[in-house]
Amino acid sequence: MSTQASEYQEHLELIREIPYFSALSLEAQKVLAYLCVREHFPEGEAVFSTGDIDSSAYYIISGNLEILTDNQEKPIGKFGPGDFIGALSLIGDSKRLFTVKATEDTLCIRLTKDKFNKVREQFPEITNKFMLVAVEAVNNWEKRFIKNLVPECSGCLSTLGLTLI
Repeated sequence: MSTQASEYQEHLELIREIPYFSALSLEAQKVLAYLCVREHFPEGEAVFSTGDIDSSAYYIISGNLEILTDNQEKPIGKFGPGDFIGALSLIGDSKRLFTVKATEDTLCIRLTKDKFNKVREQFPEITNKFMLVAVEAVNNWEKRFIKNLVPECSGCLSTLGLTLI
């Protein structure tokens, strides 16, 4: 089996695991898998930086990434194998609020907004399924935020209500 065919098969298996794409038809998943590209990030390299308009989503195959803000020295979070980041950039343009940097050699598959839109044209049902998962992700995020809320953080309370949008 050629390397290209092997990578395509691995992409298809990974696409089928990503909640945003797992409920799609096999045909739609195959097209997405074909359109994804592998991207390697050496240790210390930024996947994207604060202020970038990066219209790509990334699935981490191996390695680890850290989340940084401009006003924090320490990372505020991390991503690792199996994490899918940047999904909302596939459906809208906005500046990245964080810098995401590799803490070790990291291999991802990348899907761009342009390629995702081509698949949406061919399989219009993708939009509704994608949005349902996005709403669920936002709701789950806010639940975790409320659960982990530090009572002394009065400013944090004013940021609640994301699910009210």
